[in-house]
Amino acid sequence: MTSVGAQRVRDANGATPTAVEQRLIESVARGEVLDLAGDGPVDEEAMRSWGDDHAISASVIRELVRGRLVSEPDPHGLRLRGARIVGRLDLENVTGDLALELRDCLLPDGVTLRNARLSAVALTGCRIEQAPGSTDAALEATRCAAWALSLDWSTVSADTVAATIRLAAARVGTLDCRGARWENSTGPALDADGLTVDQSVFLNDGFTATSASARGTIRLLGAHIGGQLNCGGARLENTVGPALNADNLRADQDVLLWNGFSASSASEQGTIRLIGAHLGSLSARGARLSNTAGPVLDADGLTVDRDLALDGGFTARSASGWGGVSLAGARIGGLLACGGAHMENTLGPALDLNGLRVDQDVLLDDGFSATSGGDEVVVVLVLAGTRVGGALRLDIDRVARTAPGPLVEVEGLTYSGQPRPASLRRWLTLLREDTPRYSAQPYQQLAAAYRAAGHDRDARTILIAQRRDQLHRAGLSATERAWGRLIGITLGYGYQPWRALLLLLATLAVAVALSVVGGHHGGLAQKAVAGEAATACTSIDRIGVGLDLGAPLLKTGARDRCQPTDTVAGQTLTIAGWILQLLTWCFATLFIAGFTSAVRKT
Repeated sequence: MTSVGAQRVRDANGATPTAVEQRLIESVARGEVLDLAGDGPVDEEAMRSWGDDHAISASVIRELVRGRLVSEPDPHGLRLRGARIVGRLDLENVTGDLALELRDCLLPDGVTLRNARLSAVALTGCRIEQAPGSTDAALEATRCAAWALSLDWSTVSADTVAATIRLAAARVGTLDCRGARWENSTGPALDADGLTVDQSVFLNDGFTATSASARGTIRLLGAHIGGQLNCGGARLENTVGPALNADNLRADQDVLLWNGFSASSASEQGTIRLIGAHLGSLSARGARLSNTAGPVLDADGLTVDRDLALDGGFTARSASGWGGVSLAGARIGGLLACGGAHMENTLGPALDLNGLRVDQDVLLDDGFSATSGGDEVVVVLVLAGTRVGGALRLDIDRVARTAPGPLVEVEGLTYSGQPRPASLRRWLTLLREDTPRYSAQPYQQLAAAYRAAGHDRDARTILIAQRRDQLHRAGLSATERAWGRLIGITLGYGYQPWRALLLLLATLAVAVALSVVGGHHGGLAQKAVAGEAATACTSIDRIGVGLDLGAPLLKTGARDRCQPTDTVAGQTLTIAGWILQLLTWCFATLFIAGFTSAVRKT
């Protein structure tokens, strides 16, 4: 037993610490930092060249954390820089109040924190590796508990299905991994399924993670983050699975995939998975996502309490028969902003919002563009069943397909106000030519929006366009199409009954004209009086006869004085009168039916 100042120091298991280890023990007692690197380099090459003067046994650190080498350690804890840790740092099941800070250290055999209960662990700028011949994670911290865990600017590598870093079911106050670089050629870089973080998780400031695991590079399945998940500027890569696999994640504040964030994958599962997740807000402003075999963002059933932003140059390139960016069945409490986003999918829809519910606006304009490939039934935008509580802004002219086919699926889409910025003419063209099938609901929704804004004439134009589309694409029978065309010509499908009135007046005009012309050619003559020859009718009588022929309910008395003759002109006038009377009855009946809305408009 030796003495360090007023502290009592004991050797672990009777072993004698080396000189450098003794210095570490004394620094813990005094609350000082033991800096073995000084002004020297701390890169990988330098670390691997360190000799015994930088070597600290992992067992010494373990005993210090357990409180067995210093009876009354300083509250600053164990602070060590520039050391090469000999052996695996094994703190499994250890409970201790001593804060552990290793900075710029080499841990070639890894770290175990499984089931540990610690105050704080900081492995800042360290290089941590999987132990040779081991299948364990380089950092195994399953069910670990600590109020702070820092791996900022660390480099951690492994080749194991167990993951480079395991934090499954762990609980920490804050997880700080900014600037870190993690890689795994077999399994995930981070497996943090079921992780609980009371405050925030930082995977930003140049954070990089790569792997080749179908389970995902960064796994946060079922994790709960009380603060924000900040991945600003991070780069995630996976050659066979998701880059970020966070199904059922709960983040009470923001999830930030911005400031140069990029993620790539070649997986049918998707590059970013947020299925069933519940987030405070999600911002992927300017993010670059790609996938050569599946969607880039699969967030079916996602719940976002506030805004979801895929804007500011957000880029998504995918090759999926499903949506490249899928928010099917999601719920957004604020607005969905995609201004300036560019989405491409070579096999399916670029954006799938099927069944999405947004309490505020949906913004698909301000430079937004979407392009899709695939067969002729594939649309670019799926807006079927989307419910928008606020305004819908959609730049239709920047929605395109690489081959002929429909652009948008809008059946069941609802919104408030008039959709912008496209004109009414462009919207009607979209509904008629760029949707996969006829549906009455999109027309009815658009008409309701214009009617609510006081544009009744435009609303009628929309509903007439609906009936025309119905006749063209709804698969009606020949009889139904014939009746529909008749109603369209005579009543404007019930929205313009004045057409029947004009036709009625035109029929009267034709009757008068025929009567005048026929009478002039001997088709009409004064009623013969006994003993006198028949004489030609006057012009007034001819007009009266024409009115009587064209309007059977109108009696001018002219036919009592002037009647058709037996000549060809007279017989022609008689037959024409029958036809004109029939048309008059039809047009009068249609006018009354249209005026009283007896004819169905839908």
